Amino acid sequence: MNCRASCIFILVVLCVLLGGNLQPLFGQEAPKKVPVKVRADKLDYDKTTDVSIAEGHVRIEQDGFLLDADKATLDNKNGNMHAEGNVYVQQQGEILRAERLDLNINTRAGVITNGEIFMVKDNYHMKGAAIEKSSDTVFRIEEGTITTCDENDWYLKAREIVVDMDRYATASHVSFNIGGLPLFYSPYFLFPVRRQTGLLIPEIGVSSSDGFLFKDSLFWAISDFQDMTFTLDYRHKLGIGTGIEYRYVNSRESAGKMSYNYFDKLDSTQNLWELRFQHREEIADDLSLRIDIKQVGVYQYYRVLEKKLEPRGQPYLDSNAFYVERWDAAALSLNAQYSMDLTQTNQKTLQKLPELRYVIFPERVLGPLYMSFDGSAVNFSVQDGYNTRRADFNPQLALALSGGGLGLTPRVGMRGIFYDRSKNDPAEPTDLKYIYGGVDLNARISRIYGTDDGGDGIGMVRHSIEPTLSYEYIPRVDTTDIPQFDSLDTVSRKNLLTFSLINRLSAQYREGGKERTYDMMIFTLSQSYDYLVASQNNATAQDRSEIGAGLVFSTPALFSFAANGSYNTYTDHWTSTSQTISVNSSVFLANLSHQYTRSTTSPTEYFTGGAGLKLSGWNLYGGLWYDLENSTTTQKEYRFSRVTQCWSLGLSYIMKQSETQYLMILELKGLGSLKF
Repeated sequence: MNCRASCIFILVVLCVLLGGNLQPLFGQEAPKKVPVKVRADKLDYDKTTDVSIAEGHVRIEQDGFLLDADKATLDNKNGNMHAEGNVYVQQQGEILRAERLDLNINTRAGVITNGEIFMVKDNYHMKGAAIEKSSDTVFRIEEGTITTCDENDWYLKAREIVVDMDRYATASHVSFNIGGLPLFYSPYFLFPVRRQTGLLIPEIGVSSSDGFLFKDSLFWAISDFQDMTFTLDYRHKLGIGTGIEYRYVNSRESAGKMSYNYFDKLDSTQNLWELRFQHREEIADDLSLRIDIKQVGVYQYYRVLEKKLEPRGQPYLDSNAFYVERWDAAALSLNAQYSMDLTQTNQKTLQKLPELRYVIFPERVLGPLYMSFDGSAVNFSVQDGYNTRRADFNPQLALALSGGGLGLTPRVGMRGIFYDRSKNDPAEPTDLKYIYGGVDLNARISRIYGTDDGGDGIGMVRHSIEPTLSYEYIPRVDTTDIPQFDSLDTVSRKNLLTFSLINRLSAQYREGGKERTYDMMIFTLSQSYDYLVASQNNATAQDRSEIGAGLVFSTPALFSFAANGSYNTYTDHWTSTSQTISVNSSVFLANLSHQYTRSTTSPTEYFTGGAGLKLSGWNLYGGLWYDLENSTTTQKEYRFSRVTQCWSLGLSYIMKQSETQYLMILELKGLGSLKF
């Protein structure tokens, strides 16, 4: 691409970028015959002509409109006003400064000479030798500039700019300037002033696996409440894709979007398409409807086209539609779920179509006695298999007792699960019934240290120790003829005692007049004793569970540390550990993480870390992902950015085991961004 073509391309991009909500200072008609207040060092009034002449520290006010000037003349009959000398106008978040102003104070139509308009909301600065307002929505700027920079880091300069507030703005003989130096020139360009149909910002890049990348979209503003986007996705080594997305807002309570993407992969017969549909409907305060449909043509879709780890690694793609009705003490929901296996074909994937669920929250029935209920009815279906219907009923009673600093909560429940077919005989129904129970004993011992002096920083600190002893019992239940769909169908005999301890430091913190309470430190321990294993009289059996431990420590803003692990008292080894440290200040940031899992077959140990500097708008960051077990680097990342009040430039380099990526992002604040 030669220099001239490059300049034309960049200017076209700037035309697309230059958007926003440019409301002119005089773009709204003020009410007529509104009283006007005039003050000045010297004020004369001509009764014959009904004209006021003010000189020296002139101030004119009218219904939210304020004008200051050295001199002003006001015709009270028709509202025409002439002001000159250090003219300053403020109205509805807009500020004007000029040498001279001719204005009709009733209609707000006028001409500004050698002036500037500043729009507070979007931070637009518009300057011109003459700014003329010719209608309610159109004004013309002669020899003017426009920018979002307070210090003119960059700006567009034009011989003439004509702005139509309902459509577009056009400009002639335009130059793009940085630091006062013109870099590019175009005889004419057009940009949308408000939400309009047109091309969006393209994404351009290079990838070692996909080659040259180009992605751009055409935006269609159908109405104020509907729009569509048509997308082209070109990847030199992979193929070409197209996409369409439709968005709508029916009301504050009703909105949604639908999209379809198709990719034609080179030298492949794979049907690479993706369909998504989302809808939200708030029918009433206690009644809502949600639809979220996600489908792909082949299960390899995300692994072929996506670069981000999260969509590439997801095992299932779930589509849901649910209806929920809520009351003070209960809730009813109807849900349909269709899952797509992204690791293999979908013939054996279990579907829930539909599921009805009814829940009664714990409700006091008599004194300290509470009752709750959880019930569901669901239809399970498999493409290569039978449909099965299951109904579950689970009432529970709990007795909440307290006294002397202790809390005691015994509970008992009964579960009945009914199936229209058994595991081994599709024509024979079966059921699962059992009673279970448990009890919780807990306490809380606390003490407060320090005093609240009303100043900033950490004030009072509460130290609390919270021990809990829990017992759970489930009898032996025969599940040999029960179909297995989820955890509800797998009932394991349980006779388990668990002890847990929470050691907590909670602090009162005040800064800038605002007060909050946060946890400075939380240390947890837990271990269980299994009476069933102990009764086996097996020398190799482990009736004690691993000890679970966790520690979290943090300051109000700068530092945080978290660690947890599981320790086997029989082997005297940690079976899994993880530690995370993060520091985030106004100048320096760092994060380090280590994860370890002990396994005789496939142990894993990873280290991830990163550090960065933030120095007066300059940001530097480097990150590393390292596999300690295999002594390999899985990913490196380096980022650099320069951020100012009105623009930013970002550069990044990402190296993975199978791919290298380079990315550059240029953003003009308030206008848009360009990605390379």
